[in-house]
Parts: sequence; C-alpha cells; structure tokens
Amino acid sequence: MSAAAPALAALFYDGVRSQPLTVGLLVGTSGIDVRGESLERGYGWERVHMSERLRHAPRVIRFADGAFCEVSDQAGLDAALLAAGYRDSWVARSQRRWSHVLVAMVLLLATIFVVYRWGLPVAADFGARRIPPNIEARIGARAAQIIENQFPPSKLTGEQADRVWRVFDSIVPSDGRQFRVVLRDGGPFGANAFALPGGTIVVTDQLVKLAPEDAALAGVLAHEIGHVERRHVMRQVISSTVVGAVVTLIAGDVSGVMAGLPAALANLSYSRDMEREADAYAIDLLKRKNIPLEPLAALLERLQTAHKGEGPDWARYLKTHPDTADRIAAIRAAEH
Repeated sequence: MSAAAPALAALFYDGVRSQPLTVGLLVGTSGIDVRGESLERGYGWERVHMSERLRHAPRVIRFADGAFCEVSDQAGLDAALLAAGYRDSWVARSQRRWSHVLVAMVLLLATIFVVYRWGLPVAADFGARRIPPNIEARIGARAAQIIENQFPPSKLTGEQADRVWRVFDSIVPSDGRQFRVVLRDGGPFGANAFALPGGTIVVTDQLVKLAPEDAALAGVLAHEIGHVERRHVMRQVISSTVVGAVVTLIAGDVSGVMAGLPAALANLSYSRDMEREADAYAIDLLKRKNIPLEPLAALLERLQTAHKGEGPDWARYLKTHPDTADRIAAIRAAEH
C-alpha cells in the first residue's frame, strides 16, 4: 500500500496480550498498514473504525479482527487522514463546531417542548382510553387511600353529609363505574372538589358549606363526574408519571410507577380544554336533570371573589380550575 504520510507512532493491542506493541501506522488511500517488530497487517477502510477526535485523549483506531491502536499524535493523524482522503462522519464534524452544537441544542429543546406540549397529551389520551376498567379502579382505590390518609375526616353533620350524597345520587350516571363521594375536611386546602380514577369524587367540608343551594352543589359534582367520564384523571396521571415510569423501567424497578402516584396527585391540574370539556358535560347533565345553571355560575363567582379578597383557602379551588371568568360566562350563556 502506498502511504500518503510518514509512519505514525502508535500503541497496538492485538486483543490477545495485555501488553501493547509499539508500531508505526501507514495511512493510505485504501486503508491503514500496521508495521512493527514481527508484525505486519493491512486493513482496508471497510475494516477500520475511527473514534471521534478528543482534545486530550489518544485517538483509538479499531480493526475488524478485534485489534486496535491508540494514537497520541493527533495533529499527525489528522494530516495523514486528510492526505488519504478520509473524512469523519458528519456527526463527528458537527460536534467540533459550536454553531452546529448550538443549533442541535435548540432543536433538541424544541423537540422536547413539542413532545411534552402536544405529543404527551395525545399519547396519554390514547393510553387512558385503553386502560381496562378494573385497572383504573385499582389505581383509583390506591389514590383514594392516599387522599384519605392526607386529609382529616369530615366534620360535617349527618344532615349535611346526607345532603351531599342525596344530590350526588340524583345526578350520577349508570355507566358501570362504581361512583362514590368521599367527604373530607379540606383544612388548609380549603373549598375544593376533585375526581380520582375509577369514579371517586372527593368533596371538602368547606365547599359544601360554600354551596348552600343543591343546584350549585350538583353543578360542582357534575363537573367532577365529567372529568371521570372523559378520562381526564387518568390522562393527567399518565402524563405526570410517564417520565418517572421511563426512569424506573430503565432502572428495573417497576414499583416506582405506583410510587410516583402521590406526586402525580399532588400536582393534579387540568388543561383549559379539559376544563371546557368537563363544564360542557356538567351543563348537559344538569339540563337533562332540569337543574338550573345559574347557582353553579354564582358559586364560581363567590369563589372568584374570595380569591381576590380575604379567602385564601377558597382560592385553592381556582388554582386547579383556571379561566373562571370565561367559565362563568359560558355557563350563563348555556342557560338560555
């Protein structure tokens, strides 16, 4: 093989002995020749894999027979490769250019954002709709256990509790789910109601007291039923735990998926589209039951007013139910 550059000093590892041999490399247009004491090998370029160039580490040249060389003379190797017409891959070349690295970082961040903003919700919706009811019920039971352990028991009177269950029974659909209401003292969480997977609706004492009209209470319960019927709860749980699930699956500990459920519940919130869907479901359900919509709108107004005034506990409800003013307007528009 005709050499395009003088022989380059290198350490040759034959894959059999641990001690390297000092050799000279002849880099040519058809490949690399290795010359040393009692050693003479030739490798065509199709049998050569060149490592990426690093600033301080020797460059490694691997051969198809398992042997490899380490070359410390980076500049000499670069010149020999250039003379032989060898070019690094476009990825390796791009990594040495800051402009390319910057563009790659921007594209990576943009891809992550797009996947998180649009791809993950679509995937979560797809997955949530295909979760068997018994699996959803098991997840819901676990979620209910977490909630019941974190919230103190309800302090409502028997008459107040009976009212909640009576209103709930009057609107709950018969779709095969085991819907139920769990009453809890909201404490610092304040006036709130939220749905769990499988059909459990949690209502705090503070919200019950803030909704003296049965129609207002029915509206809140119908809204939460809408989240269950539209699988919003499972979609949010899937979205909230998908990153942790991937990490734990890679680590080999599948139990981490369920271990992440408390964090997912703590950060449970709904998108604007989900809120609109739940409101639309509630409006339709209330109309079919001949329940007026105005009490629900008035209740949301009281919550909104409390949020602006001296009612920090009540404001908790608004934090998980955004765009309250728009929701009120839509509910009143649907009344007519």
